[in-house]
Amino acid sequence: MADYTDTILITKSLTHFVPEFIYVGNRSRLPDHAEGMEQASLMLINDAAEPSSGQPRQMYSGQNRIEFGAEEDVFEMYNQVRELFLEEAEREQVKGRMLQACVAGKGLDAIVSAAAELMGNPVIMLDVSYKVLASSDISGVSDPIWSDNLHKGYCSYDFIAAVHQMTSVQNGMKSIEAYEVECSGSQVTKLVAKVRIGSKPVGNIIVLGSTRPILQKDHELAGFTAELVAAELAKNSFYRNSSQAEYEELLYGLLENEENGQRLVQESLRSGKRLRTGRLSVMVLDLGRYEASGKYNGYLRDQLHLYFGEEHLIFYHEYMVGVSERDSVTAKPRDNDSKMREFLVTHQIRLGISREFTDLAECRKYYLQALKALEIGRVVWPSEPRVLYADVQLYDLLSPHAQHDPRDVSHPALTVLREYDKKHHADLYHTLYYYLKNNQQLQKTADELFVHRNTLRYRLRQIDELIQIDLSQIDNMLRLYMSYQMTDYLDKLRAAGAICNADS
Repeated sequence: MADYTDTILITKSLTHFVPEFIYVGNRSRLPDHAEGMEQASLMLINDAAEPSSGQPRQMYSGQNRIEFGAEEDVFEMYNQVRELFLEEAEREQVKGRMLQACVAGKGLDAIVSAAAELMGNPVIMLDVSYKVLASSDISGVSDPIWSDNLHKGYCSYDFIAAVHQMTSVQNGMKSIEAYEVECSGSQVTKLVAKVRIGSKPVGNIIVLGSTRPILQKDHELAGFTAELVAAELAKNSFYRNSSQAEYEELLYGLLENEENGQRLVQESLRSGKRLRTGRLSVMVLDLGRYEASGKYNGYLRDQLHLYFGEEHLIFYHEYMVGVSERDSVTAKPRDNDSKMREFLVTHQIRLGISREFTDLAECRKYYLQALKALEIGRVVWPSEPRVLYADVQLYDLLSPHAQHDPRDVSHPALTVLREYDKKHHADLYHTLYYYLKNNQQLQKTADELFVHRNTLRYRLRQIDELIQIDLSQIDNMLRLYMSYQMTDYLDKLRAAGAICNADS
């Protein structure tokens, strides 16, 4: 309807057609010759027979023409089209009020309230940390979870973690269009439109289908609301003036754009913000398997504060991310470390931690390290929930060679042992691995292999004869052990890839 401005009923006196109108009427009343006929948009009831001369009525290639059967009521059709125009006019009127509220600086509440009137449902504005910046009248909110979120003024970590596990949200986050969200815990459909300032995400508009169902036209209106909200946020720093909001906004900027990191940090310093200094590290928490049901609202936030302190954690893509300036994250007391591990294991949360750094502008680089720690940790130590990038950096260097033959990185001596084992049904390859892993302690190695010490001594003599390498030299021992580690990692990577391919 956007290309048309009104509808006109076709009468005998009609002599002029304009392309901005839709003309509705009986085909019998359509003038044979009228100005603009060749470009007219027509909705006709076919009630007229072809002329007796046998010559069909003239048709124009530029016309937009739809014909209906003679049984249709022309006035009912006209009223339906007219109603569409009235609805469009009403929408434009409310959109005008929203735009006026934005221009006049009436604030987010005025824009959001007008949007709620326009769409006939409650509308909420959340920032990137899921805090409520504005909402329409909440008396019509029937969803108890959203009612709780609105009364508190923010969404709990448990709620956010559950939302990020939804397939509709994961798919919607990849799109620039508004998208609908359905969940088993609520019968209310949600419509989500991203709020962006330039290319930077700053929040979401949420439309709750509490009063009436979400319609297709609401997708466009939610997007329009998001654009106006973005304009209001861009010109009004009131909504971002708390120190926590400023820091979260900076962290998002650093994670999104590594090239402008120095500029963002300098701007923050000039505005008087206190930034993290000293020995920093990026923490990335994967909550993909966290189960929030059965826990009180706010449980996850309380537990994370207990183990990580008052760190400002933000949700970035599907992860929770924070920057720590405390040494205790990477070197916690033994008793607290065991409690943290128990918490992570119990709730199926995985934690990746970057190497330490001192320049906050390099935050994205170390965020990617923490992600790598998560990724590699799943392969190398699937039962270990907390992985430091420093412990897996060697594996990261090997990752580009994942498709290579293991023999490309395997020490020649280990290849000799593998070939011997294959030919003689022996186990010298693994025997040497456990011997090196246990610092060449005979009894510990024999226990782990479930063999007698004399059996182990015999195997070690065989290994010595085959590879002829002095294991008392630290360099030799290191090269062999690292070769074991690299080969094992590449084998696990390929196995994980095969499993993923089979699943897909």
